[in-house]
Amino acid sequence: YVSVMKLEVFVFYQEWKEAIELVRKAGNVRQFLTALFTSVRYTFLEALTYLKAAQSSSGWKKRQMKKCAHKAMQLIRGWAKNGNVNVVHYLYILEAEFAVLNGKKKQAEEKFIAAIATSSRNGFLHDRALAHELASTFFQAQGDDRWAKYHIESSNTCYQEWECSGKVEQLSSMSI
Repeated sequence: YVSVMKLEVFVFYQEWKEAIELVRKAGNVRQFLTALFTSVRYTFLEALTYLKAAQSSSGWKKRQMKKCAHKAMQLIRGWAKNGNVNVVHYLYILEAEFAVLNGKKKQAEEKFIAAIATSSRNGFLHDRALAHELASTFFQAQGDDRWAKYHIESSNTCYQEWECSGKVEQLSSMSI
């Protein structure tokens, strides 16, 4: 469980290098996670970490990270297909980042919007904050400062509502 909690913190603070090191070191921890929620959450965080690592890699390493992310995404896709509505927003976030990785800008934008709407509708405030933050990073990379600013401000609002003062402080120090 410690690995899951550490990974959660690394993802929320966008510490992707530390996150990928932890995922690699941890191996297949799903077999040791007895609580369903913890296993599902780890799978989401693992997939997101692999996608972010792939986005900053090239060649063989990029393909390997993409393959690992796809494998975890398939698990989540299966859970969603079997009726688990609590993972649908995970899938949208991952599909958005997968689209970013593949240079499909319009699809990424649509998936981020779906992720934000679904996490909001289903009451996952922390994941809505994360989706807004990831969307902000995407728009900033596209040179769209207006949407980047909107999403970072929305993320900040969500983190304030969630009472995550450390994250609010981190976002407040960023400039767009």
